[in-house]
Amino acid sequence: MEERIQEIVNRVRELLLPILEEGGFELVDIEFVREPVGWVLRIYADRPEGGITISDCQWISERIGTLLDVEDLIPHSYNLEVSSPGLDRPLKTRRDFERHKGVVVKIKTHEPMDNQRNFKGEVVATSERGVTVHDVSRNAEVEIPYENIKSARVDIDSLFNK
Repeated sequence: MEERIQEIVNRVRELLLPILEEGGFELVDIEFVREPVGWVLRIYADRPEGGITISDCQWISERIGTLLDVEDLIPHSYNLEVSSPGLDRPLKTRRDFERHKGVVVKIKTHEPMDNQRNFKGEVVATSERGVTVHDVSRNAEVEIPYENIKSARVDIDSLFNK
């Protein structure tokens, strides 16, 4: 089942990327999950400069919805949601971290690094290997490899407590 879900997400990504490129948007994430209301295909998109509006989400939804109907890739009913990733968007790629240089982030790792799995600090650099943060608990810079990042988000509290 998990494999089939991943196939659907990958195929949606293939269909969606040209649409997003045409509109000047970028794909942040795709989820295909079973919820109490049924299956939900959730697409998070953003505009690199300036954010995304409700009418942008509608534009994307109409185009990908039509394409998904034509492709008939999901064999059962589902709800399609297109939205902004919000302030607490997940950070997943080098580009995400580059865009947030100087911003405090919270990172959880799969494997501990020096007996620590939770890091909070300002993004100071990125590389091919990972992101470097100035970790507040160590008062030192720590490079965290991308493949060891379980989750990463902007620390919302730090945005409002400057």
